[in-house]
Amino acid sequence: MSSSISFSAGGPAFSLSNERVARMMSGDRQTATHMGLWDKFKDVFRAEKKQDALNTLFKLVDSQSPARSFDIFNRLAQLATPSNRTLFTVAVAPEQDGGKISYCINGQPLKTERLSQEGREVILARLGAPLGAEQAQAQAASLADYRMDVSPGLMYLLDGDFASGGVHKRFHVDTGVLQARDGVGRADFVREGQLEAYAESRPALRGYLSTQQQIAAPPGVSDKFAYARVEQYDPAVIVSRELDVGLPRLSLDQARSVAAQLVDMARTFYCHQLSHRDLHMQNLLVHERKEDGAVFLKAIDFGRAKFGEAFEAERFNDIDYLFNREGCSLAETVGRNYLAGKDSAVAKKHYPLHKLLERFNERGAEVTETLSGIGKMLKADLQMAGPGDELRIDQAFERASASVQMALAGLARPQLGVGLRL
Repeated sequence: MSSSISFSAGGPAFSLSNERVARMMSGDRQTATHMGLWDKFKDVFRAEKKQDALNTLFKLVDSQSPARSFDIFNRLAQLATPSNRTLFTVAVAPEQDGGKISYCINGQPLKTERLSQEGREVILARLGAPLGAEQAQAQAASLADYRMDVSPGLMYLLDGDFASGGVHKRFHVDTGVLQARDGVGRADFVREGQLEAYAESRPALRGYLSTQQQIAAPPGVSDKFAYARVEQYDPAVIVSRELDVGLPRLSLDQARSVAAQLVDMARTFYCHQLSHRDLHMQNLLVHERKEDGAVFLKAIDFGRAKFGEAFEAERFNDIDYLFNREGCSLAETVGRNYLAGKDSAVAKKHYPLHKLLERFNERGAEVTETLSGIGKMLKADLQMAGPGDELRIDQAFERASASVQMALAGLARPQLGVGLRL
């Protein structure tokens, strides 16, 4: 097996051989990542280093957590040259107590791990596969392959093209370009640029982010405004919607996947010390692949986010919001939960996890109490785990995800006798 991997579009590429893979499987870092003198010399002239790629690959082999192995393998796949990216596949198969996952390059398993039932559902969700699938095999980093290059369209942008948006920022749908109209909008661009830099060395975190990346003013628009762009995907293959718009169109299988991804997003944010602080329906994008209905979740709009050193005071904010319907302040919580009318725009856009369950609530059950109980259990598990216990943190979120799935499945089944005509 040989797979060419490049760290820059026009940079030198290198190959992974069967011998290298075997050395990776030895479990010894020095043996696995050793390079000869000629390779070391060539590395001096590479924009990105082969040594860095070997270290990344060893992290995959050495990882003790399936969730983290999945993230590392996806990172490796993203680094591959486009012609070789399809060689990176993930296969999930059932076993008696859950399942197993294999990370393969050109059909050869690089690593195989056992999965709990809860962990298996999380991995299936991140692959976009139905959570009840017996087996699944998918290309790693599949959504990234559908990104569009909209650069040519920037040449023809005019100020009048920015029709949608609010007071601070306006948006051009076809190119994904945002126009900041004032200081508030500009500050958002700066904030998201800081987050993009923070996530650069955290590939798992980047997988759930869709940030506004600042660009120079296109030639046909006013340079008194600031501009940024967001990722756009090929509309012939991917349909992208905000969750509030996409929710009525979701099947039960898709909703289960979105719910699992939402809990896993909270796990990823927590593990990488990021609190979004505003994960409402319009700040969550659902990207649906037309050919098979697979769905992939991304978060947007990080203007209120806290990360790095500012995270600790906000570490449970996203969990409290998603499970307990709590805002960043008492005033937010009271305003949303008690002062806003049931059919108001405020009420409709908040609490996505609740909305997902309510969408399929055939029993008329109490969703709020159910999710609040799951959230309390999750916070208790995290407090017991402490900030550095990665395995127990993963297990805590997997347990919460499994509880959400159980609740969703129960709500989708009508009570015996309800609605029956004799």
